[in-house]
Amino acid sequence: MSSKKNKKNKAQSRKSTKSNKSVSSIQKLTNSAKEYWTQKSPVLKFLLGFAGCMFLFYVIYYSDFFLEYIGNPLIRGEAKVGSFLLNLLGQETTTVEELIQSDVFSISVKKGCDGLEPLAILLSGILVFPVKFEYKIPGIVWGIVAVMLLNFVRITGLYLVGLYFPGAVFDILHEQGGFIIFTALSIFIWMFWANRALIKNHDLNLKSATT
Repeated sequence: MSSKKNKKNKAQSRKSTKSNKSVSSIQKLTNSAKEYWTQKSPVLKFLLGFAGCMFLFYVIYYSDFFLEYIGNPLIRGEAKVGSFLLNLLGQETTTVEELIQSDVFSISVKKGCDGLEPLAILLSGILVFPVKFEYKIPGIVWGIVAVMLLNFVRITGLYLVGLYFPGAVFDILHEQGGFIIFTALSIFIWMFWANRALIKNHDLNLKSATT
């Protein structure tokens, strides 16, 4: 009986030794990965984090669930707001689903005109920027408000351009120019926020250093 117990104890000790070795190897691998990451350039960290956020955004953005429960309702809501703004300008438009129409002209608000891609660029840049999270909250809130307001202006402007300048001008603004300009505006908003966040972060570091 004692020999059997000794064999069991030896087997258990071998298993525990193996498990301890595996845990220590995992810890070493984790520590080496952390050390490698901390040694990397902040610019590289920012770019990798930004790319990861954008990848996650597109995975969600092109999912059926997002399209059905968020994307399409958002587009219809933006069409209604655009029609409302156009009516304030005396255009007498109505909406049917994502279509903004009048007796003389109509446009359809499609995926890609919802402003979410420029918004994702802005929010990704804010989230991975190396400052305190408390400085990111105003950027996130005001960034969402600014981009959505700009997108309402974009939809309204596209309708007016299509009405008064049909053809090449409308096609350029709708297919290429509008997206490029809108994305550039979101990057400008991010740069404005990042500059202010860096100043606040620098002032905080000075205060903590003097106290």
